[in-house]
Amino acid sequence: MRTHTTAVAALGTLVSIAGAVPIDVELDPALSSIDLSIEVDIGLASDTDTDSSPLSGFLRVELDDYGMPASITLHDLGIMIDNDLAFSWSFGFFGSADASLDGGAVTWGSTDNIVGPVPVTDGDFVLPDVPVALQGTMVVNYDIFLAGTGSETLNLADQGDFLSTIEGSVSVDGGTVTVMSTLPLDATTPLMDDMGNQLGTLTVSGTATIVASGSAPSCPADLTGDGVLDFFDVSAFLGAYSSMDPAADFDGNGVFDFFDVSAFLGAFSAGCP
Repeated sequence: MRTHTTAVAALGTLVSIAGAVPIDVELDPALSSIDLSIEVDIGLASDTDTDSSPLSGFLRVELDDYGMPASITLHDLGIMIDNDLAFSWSFGFFGSADASLDGGAVTWGSTDNIVGPVPVTDGDFVLPDVPVALQGTMVVNYDIFLAGTGSETLNLADQGDFLSTIEGSVSVDGGTVTVMSTLPLDATTPLMDDMGNQLGTLTVSGTATIVASGSAPSCPADLTGDGVLDFFDVSAFLGAYSSMDPAADFDGNGVFDFFDVSAFLGAFSAGCP
């Protein structure tokens, strides 16, 4: 009884410090893609071209409950555009241009902030003001009336961060977390000639469609299986310990003693990995 009472006191102090942890969900390139449109406006005329590619990478998310999530937080993202993209524009009498995008990506903006938690309602969520940045090198070749013929290399990261709203849904099935979402993109950069004169503007827009999945955290102390460490797990351990249920034999030696209590305390204190 003394051991049982000691366990109650020790476990009670840990309830307030344990909780859910972030996980990485990996994009499925077969289901994730980007449709990217680029408009070149030279003032006298403009044209738009579009290309697409599969996507790979990750989202780092945190659910309040990996059994039945009621909220979601976004910690980080890194989305790779798997294929090089090619574009061409025609301005009629005023000329033409073409470009290739190499190493394209969508990354977390230059901030340590997280976004959320936001509610998950019937599996759906909206993450507002997500700071993102475009990455990649775009080589633009042009032949434009009055400006002549030339080439410019653009670093899309120079466009800086922009805020985007990610809408989507999240589900948990058999320990697998699946996030489906869309990420709209919109950023503009000037198009310059070799002399530093502005020829026009280049506007990148489009939508990334994301389907990503990963494993819910494995957590030995989560005896209720809801993905959250709280008093209900403590109660479940104490009940199993009192009845000598194998679930409470945390050191696996078939004996129920303080070493099992100590092992559970360690697992509970560590949280879900």
